[in-house]
Order: sequence, then C-alpha cells, then structure tokens
Amino acid sequence: MNLEISVEYDPWSRCDVQSITDECVLAVFGELKLNHYNVEICFLFTDDEELQILNKIYRGIDKPTNVLAFPADSIDNIKGDHPKYYEDDYSDNGDVSDEKNENIYCCNICILGSVALAYDTVERESIEQRKTFEDHLRHLVIHAVLHLLGYDHGDSSRAEQMEDLEIRILSHLKIANPY
Repeated sequence: MNLEISVEYDPWSRCDVQSITDECVLAVFGELKLNHYNVEICFLFTDDEELQILNKIYRGIDKPTNVLAFPADSIDNIKGDHPKYYEDDYSDNGDVSDEKNENIYCCNICILGSVALAYDTVERESIEQRKTFEDHLRHLVIHAVLHLLGYDHGDSSRAEQMEDLEIRILSHLKIANPY
C-alpha cells in the first residue's frame, strides 16, 4: 500500500494524519478482505477554500465540503464486485496472474484515486457533532476510500449498505456509530 500524503494547510499538523490514514485504509481493505499491497491512494489535507474550489469545479456546488473522493479513471463502479487486481490471486512465482498463470498486468500497481479533506469543515463538524476531531477524520477517510472502491449513497438502499459498512469498520477501530 502506498499512501501519498500532502499536507497543504498547517492546522493539519495538530494530528498524525499519516497514522490515521494508514489505519483507516487498512481497516477498509481488511473488512472487505481485499489485497492492499499494490494499491496507491493520494490524500490532500487542505482548507475550506481549496475544497470549495474543487467542489465547484467537479460537483458544481459553490461551497466547501468536508471530503471529496476522486476515483481513478481505470476503476469502474464495481457495485459490490471487486476488480481482479484486488484479489490475492498469485502464481507460485509471486506474480499476479490469471487462470493460465500468465501475467495480466504490465505493473502491479493500482492507482485507486485521490481524496481531499478540508480542515476547517472537519473541525467545525466534529464540534457540532460532539465527536473528537480524530474520530470524525477517521470516519471521513473510511467514507472516502469506500467511494474510491465504488460504493456510494445515491439511493436509500446503497446508502444503508455503505453506512452499515462504515459502522462495522469504525467499530473495529473502537469508534461509535457516527449516524
């Protein structure tokens, strides 16, 4: 697993974003029983101003938000089925392989996507919701990584599935149901 962490807003230095991010990504992949060894995700820790710009450009909403997830173009909406490159399907020589024991990729890296988080909104929401900043951040990282994996909350059924999954993952981290 390769997590590229970019901290572009100084208040983020008040918490250990690297450890929290590592912990949450591992928890998601563990719960889903997915191979994380060849996965790369980029995280941008920034401010409301930057998230407002991104939110306006990519979602047409001219206001800041807590987190945005940008799945890589190579990842289709998986709707519960995980792409082959997440499976632990290795030949005897350690290469990712198909049924014919042939190498099926030119490299073993899956760039899952990027996540951007706004400190100001995360802090404000954690206060309003009476959660610790770190617990709220963990929830948002888990939420974003699930989006990168194709989960969404576009209708009530999918929202319930995603929320149930978030609750299970958070419980493994000893964090109460955020809903």
